[in-house]
Amino acid sequence: MRNSLQKTFGALGCWICMIVLVSTVRTASAVQVSYLYNLANFNGTVPFTWVKVLLDEKAEEVYVVDVSTLSVKIFNKSGMEVYEFGLEGFGPVSDIAIDEAGNILLLSPGQRAKGYSLVRCNYRGEAVSTIEVKNLPQGLSSSFFPDMILYRTGRIYLVDRPSMQVVVTDAQGLFETHYDLAAILKIDTKNKMNMDIVGFSVDKDGNLLFTIPAIFTAYIVSPDRQARNFGTRGSTPGKFNIVAGITSDDKGNYYVVDTLRCVVMIFDSNFVFKTEFGYRGNGPGNLTGPRDLAVGNNGMLYVTQLARKGVSIFSITDIAK
Repeated sequence: MRNSLQKTFGALGCWICMIVLVSTVRTASAVQVSYLYNLANFNGTVPFTWVKVLLDEKAEEVYVVDVSTLSVKIFNKSGMEVYEFGLEGFGPVSDIAIDEAGNILLLSPGQRAKGYSLVRCNYRGEAVSTIEVKNLPQGLSSSFFPDMILYRTGRIYLVDRPSMQVVVTDAQGLFETHYDLAAILKIDTKNKMNMDIVGFSVDKDGNLLFTIPAIFTAYIVSPDRQARNFGTRGSTPGKFNIVAGITSDDKGNYYVVDTLRCVVMIFDSNFVFKTEFGYRGNGPGNLTGPRDLAVGNNGMLYVTQLARKGVSIFSITDIAK
């Protein structure tokens, strides 16, 4: 009997060891996600709704832009508000970017006859100079109306999402290049009407990252106009339902928001699904209608939400194999 029990427990012990070993291997190749807190002030969580988050890595500050209220709030690396200014003096504002010196680049829409305007402001939101986009190709000068602005490694990216056009200039506004995303993706004029771009970002290598929810797809377009894509329609982990924001980190991982499923998905550089997190709910780390996101080199991920849920902050750690 004793020998029988010893054999039974011995076999059980072996199985436990195997389970622990398999679990350890899986964990070691995975991503660890930890909810930290929401951006806050002395009154508690700041109740933002679908705002834009910008990271000033050099100053270790977070800018939150709310174009609906024409306000910009600045938070320190601990997530506490330290400064706020308004944008009322600039009229309507489409979007904002931050350059490496901490200057604010403000994009304002204009009438179709007047186009748009770019203003460089200091960190307090005070106008310093106007940026004139120069040497635009003739065909673009009268048909390009950007609604997004991004700044990356000395370049300004102006994005006209409805027409799927991107113009790249240097820091002073001198034209460098142009992307016709519809032509690159071979989308004809008829179908382009239903191909709205929602999420858009630029990675450290100058690749354009964007999502088109109508076809459940995320795209990466390289500076030499080569396009790659990933995404499969569905409601299970790693599948796309209504995708929105997209970004990448310095390790080459891609982060994609699914607004309907209320999750952020993480894929590796080969588009292999790693994990997802968030989910609808009111608990710590849950998300409500997430829309946009930004990730810093320190592994901090910022996610915007609906319903005045604010901006949730997560820590992302790649566990070494």
